Amino acid sequence: MFLDIPLSDILFFAAVLTGGAVVAGFIAGLFGVGGGIVMVPILTELFGLGLRGSDPIHAQHIAVGTSLAIIIPTSLVSARTHYRSGKIEMGLLRQYLPFVVIGVIGGLGLARVLDASGLMLVFGVIALVVGLYQFFASPDLTLRSTLPGAPAPQAAGLFIGSTSTLMGIGGGVTNNVFMSLCGVDIKRAIATSAGVGVIISIPATGGFMTIGWTKDGLPPLSLGYVNLIALALMIPFTIYMAPIGARLTHRLDGRLTKRLFSLFLTVVALRTLWKAFAA
Repeated sequence: MFLDIPLSDILFFAAVLTGGAVVAGFIAGLFGVGGGIVMVPILTELFGLGLRGSDPIHAQHIAVGTSLAIIIPTSLVSARTHYRSGKIEMGLLRQYLPFVVIGVIGGLGLARVLDASGLMLVFGVIALVVGLYQFFASPDLTLRSTLPGAPAPQAAGLFIGSTSTLMGIGGGVTNNVFMSLCGVDIKRAIATSAGVGVIISIPATGGFMTIGWTKDGLPPLSLGYVNLIALALMIPFTIYMAPIGARLTHRLDGRLTKRLFSLFLTVVALRTLWKAFAA
């Protein structure tokens, strides 16, 4: 027994979390998405089991908050690798910065009032729309040949910051679409998304700690809606795998990368929507 948790439960949680972290870290680097698109469904399932009598009603919020906390080091490592490749659009990141943070604050306000089903619906709908778009849209589809000036990047930053906070992801899901439609190569979009993940995850993590601080029935070793057990088990593996995925991005054909990303998103989205409506 540890923290009144049976050893068998601890070993089960550890095995699932470390396995999920390996996949999430690789996906984070490969697609520039922070890994949350993998971690949130896994963490929701695990915390929904009720660790040491915790209330499953908090599972989705804990999954989102913990995912955002894990994205901090994962995105930092991934962004560093992409930065060395010279493919991050630093000018766009500077335009994003204040508006992404404002979007994060707005997303946190919604997270306070939405229940688990509401968060799952946001996650599932956005992931499904982006996944289907990425799969069926022509790889050559663009709305313009260069990144636009104000107010488009600022509006995109608000949307990316708010929706990513509610989904527990690093922003790559929507940023990749925005930049691709603006004629940016998918590899540069993915690289820039890693930087977006850093901007989103730090304030969003602090926010989920705050809004969950007074909640009862949380799992052991939780700071609000951020669980330290999951952090300790997942971060080393996500950090190790993120650079591997990031390096592979620059070796793969851009169209193949886009199709793989869309298929992955669609599967995850459909499963999340099924859970939301089943609840």
